[in-house]
Amino acid sequence: MSTAPVLPYRRAGRGPALVLVHGYLGGSAQWSAEVAQLQDGFDVIAVDLAGYGQANALTAPTAMANHARAVLATLDHLGVGRFHLLGHSMGGMVVQDLVHQAPQRVDRLVLYGTGPLGSIPGRFETMARSRERLAADGVAATARRICATWLLDQAESPAYPALADLATQASAQATEAGLWAMEGWDGRAWLPDIAVPTLVLWGEHDRSYGWSQLEQLWRGIPGASLAVVPACAHALHLERPALFQLLVREFLESARR
Repeated sequence: MSTAPVLPYRRAGRGPALVLVHGYLGGSAQWSAEVAQLQDGFDVIAVDLAGYGQANALTAPTAMANHARAVLATLDHLGVGRFHLLGHSMGGMVVQDLVHQAPQRVDRLVLYGTGPLGSIPGRFETMARSRERLAADGVAATARRICATWLLDQAESPAYPALADLATQASAQATEAGLWAMEGWDGRAWLPDIAVPTLVLWGEHDRSYGWSQLEQLWRGIPGASLAVVPACAHALHLERPALFQLLVREFLESARR
């Protein structure tokens, strides 16, 4: 039996389970539109990772594998055996680790705005620099600054206020722990072993994950599909929500045809 904590979650809908895992400075609230739009065909479950969103009172791990174990423990608690799985950014690392831990439970996988190497070569700044600025500026200022980079129009984007509000809910401990967890994680050796149908999804102006990271996923996972969305950045689910939801739905529902 797993000793990982059961995470807070949002759940709605009927059908095959679809698990949504947010990234660094995110939370289940970021998926409100996806829960509303996809619940007609899926049992949508959006978790809050330890230290973020509704789970900001929980201690965040400094190892990605422990985030993955907590997601699995939550699904066990909910009685969910098999599921589709979508991970964004750091959450994409969590779900890659989860597939490595429990490959028999995942039906389809969406890796969205993420990569196979946690140090994220080409990121807008190094993890060490983010830690330095976090120590100097504090959580709120750091969260607002970083989440602005996720949008094409940065702080001028209509999506920015809600995104920044969610980002600043992260605990100080989780804000630092997430940087260490990402920097210490490397999933490249597992890519050839991912045997489930996989969609790699990316916004062409993503400042966090450059093309080289997405290409490694696309070429490294056998049979992976690729969708590149124009005129958006790292948070394309907020900038191009209808297209994002269409791509996810079409990919997942193709399993039923």
